[in-house]
Amino acid sequence: MKDTFYITTPIYYTNWVPHIGHSYTSLICDVITRYNKISGKQVKFCTWVDENSQKALQSAEEANMKIEPYLDMMADKHKAVWDWLGIEYTDFIRTTEPRHHEFVREVLQKSFDNGDIYEWEYEGMYCVWCEAFKKDDDLVFLNKTSKETFPISPKVKESDNIIKVCPDHLKTPDIIKEKNYFFKLSKYEDKLKKLYKDRPDFVMPSDRFNEVIAFTDRWLEDFSISRETNTFGIKLPFDESQVTYVWYDALFNYLTVCEKPHLTPTLSYEEREKLQKESSAFWPADLHVVGKDIIRFHAIYWPAMLMSAGYELPKNILTTWFFTVDGQKISKSLGNVIDPVEFTQKYSKDLLNLYLLSSFNIWQDWDFDQSQAVLTYNAKLANNLGNLVNRVVVLSLKLDENAGKLDWKISNTDMLQMRIAMVELSKEHMKQYDLKWAIDAMFTFLSVLNKYTDETQPWNLLKTNQEEAREVLYALAEWLRQVWLCLYPFFPEKMSEMFEKLWLEWYRESLENWWLKELQDRQETFHIKEKWNNLFERIEVE
Repeated sequence: MKDTFYITTPIYYTNWVPHIGHSYTSLICDVITRYNKISGKQVKFCTWVDENSQKALQSAEEANMKIEPYLDMMADKHKAVWDWLGIEYTDFIRTTEPRHHEFVREVLQKSFDNGDIYEWEYEGMYCVWCEAFKKDDDLVFLNKTSKETFPISPKVKESDNIIKVCPDHLKTPDIIKEKNYFFKLSKYEDKLKKLYKDRPDFVMPSDRFNEVIAFTDRWLEDFSISRETNTFGIKLPFDESQVTYVWYDALFNYLTVCEKPHLTPTLSYEEREKLQKESSAFWPADLHVVGKDIIRFHAIYWPAMLMSAGYELPKNILTTWFFTVDGQKISKSLGNVIDPVEFTQKYSKDLLNLYLLSSFNIWQDWDFDQSQAVLTYNAKLANNLGNLVNRVVVLSLKLDENAGKLDWKISNTDMLQMRIAMVELSKEHMKQYDLKWAIDAMFTFLSVLNKYTDETQPWNLLKTNQEEAREVLYALAEWLRQVWLCLYPFFPEKMSEMFEKLWLEWYRESLENWWLKELQDRQETFHIKEKWNNLFERIEVE
């Protein structure tokens, strides 16, 4: 096998159809995956739904459906959203799949045999929607009249109108007392601290990592891994009266796809062995992409659970921040949940990709402003890139000899060096998962190219010096080609169309077969045969 690259989205809850926030993390994974693929790596990109939960049962009941058809329906809805957005995942797994149940039971038994799981009677506040026990520090006060929330303080007393709620779901946790099994997280405190010291880039960005380290320094409590009142889920192998709780169930999905690949009955023994070997080669994961609300579980619980079961740890965890919509938190009750399918049907997939990935850093809270999204698209894709492409095409068709054919000839060494620097800068940002800066490097260079076009005025050179005009137009076409190669992971469909228009229709297949570097190093000849419609039409702001 080639060098491998394995990336994962969060494990999305099954009771939500993916909204704009879910699309954000999936698009991040998609772009990073595609970049690694065209750069020569064998890729594995996994996404999933978390189905073994009490809230899935509740949602099925609310929909007047039995649990199995409800889960099938929701899994299909998740796939439909990702397929529409062009998310090219390699694996889609559900936590109800038999291979996952089998693997989780194996892992639980390993941790139990290592003495890391014990039984204890526990009473606490439990949020069904978070699938987590809560402490007072995790909750906020909610004023039922004003709907405002504020920190819990001893100066404020609970009442009929002032209640404690989960800050993410604004629901009062249930008080639960039952006998559960717990994982000895405290046993792994020293090993976790050593991990953080030895691998300072384990969690990105650094300020989020510092919060994880600070939390570990304060205290590490053992945590519940089972429920005796739940009836739906994966039964503990050492006590089948209980089912495992979300962290052992869901998180090990990241490993299931490597340890338990799909093995159809028609495969021969040799084929099964080969598939198993190839699949297991992807672990450890290169990158988990998760929201900041679940980083504690991924950076503390997850490594300890892997250590307990004897597995290697993931290489990096990339933490995304939250964004609001038009200044308000995404909420069904507020009616501001944006359906990514409807949004892209109204505008375009390119607009969504550009705005989500270029407007703010991955690790920065920000506001999704639909008007600003349109303005960003018009400025960067329709104007900056689209207009320059049109200029090159129209002017090339006016050349007297071999009109539309541009052969290699660049004498402007300063611009040539700038192009090389632009490509290298883009590579560096992509390796560091700085998608915003990778895109910014491209559009900064495009601004330079537009300025260069204004300064050289090839439309006037066509009248006075055809050879110099040809050189300027070739240089612009070549630099555009390099920009398109760098932008391909972000806009594969439109960049492929760009290549086809310049008689480079074989580029997409070449990129998908790991030829990025070879294409970047080529001295290309362009054939412009006709003017074509704008690939990025301007959109009116409503």
